[in-house]
Amino acid sequence: MAAREAALQMLYALELGGQDAAQIERWYVAAHPLAPAVRERAAALIDTAVRQRERSEDLIRRYSHGWKLERISLIDRSLLKLACAELLSEPASAWSEAIQACAQLARRFSQPEAQRFLRGVLEAIADELRAAPVA
Repeated sequence: MAAREAALQMLYALELGGQDAAQIERWYVAAHPLAPAVRERAAALIDTAVRQRERSEDLIRRYSHGWKLERISLIDRSLLKLACAELLSEPASAWSEAIQACAQLARRFSQPEAQRFLRGVLEAIADELRAAPVA
């Protein structure tokens, strides 16, 4: 969970704008020293989130019924993009853990009512990815 939390905080800073992912990672690690394994996992999550940004945003738009991406709070967008990075890069067997981790992070960093929304969007995305033909 430490790597996901660090990745969330870095992704949030990235969403604020003004710096690229490498600058944010350097700043974050200097301010919050991380164990090497945690740092590596957080960096991998950020890298995937950046590389998959367009696809993640398309999926989030598709399943956040009644919400424009820009109207979703910054922390909730960051949580969704972080979880999407895992859904798009990890085997399906790990998706439930990624969605549960998102809900746990939402309990800590977001509004109570956001948990159900985030879980619903991510479950719908996972359903679509499961149904997609394997390339």
